[in-house]
Amino acid sequence: AKGDLKDYQGAISDYNKAIEIRPKHANSFRNRGIKKEQIQDMKGACADWRKASELGDEDAAKWVRNQC
Repeated sequence: AKGDLKDYQGAISDYNKAIEIRPKHANSFRNRGIKKEQIQDMKGACADWRKASELGDEDAAKWVRNQC
């Protein structure tokens, strides 16, 4: 919800907590990467997408190939 309100830092913080709880949940890494991209943190976004890709997220794998 915070991302929808353009509170990207708040959304990233929420994803950080979600990742602490479920460190193998690819969607949290993918979505945190999206929010990092929105604040122009491409290094952080790519790191999150790589992790999501390692966890089986095919969309994240495509983003790594195309944007990182």
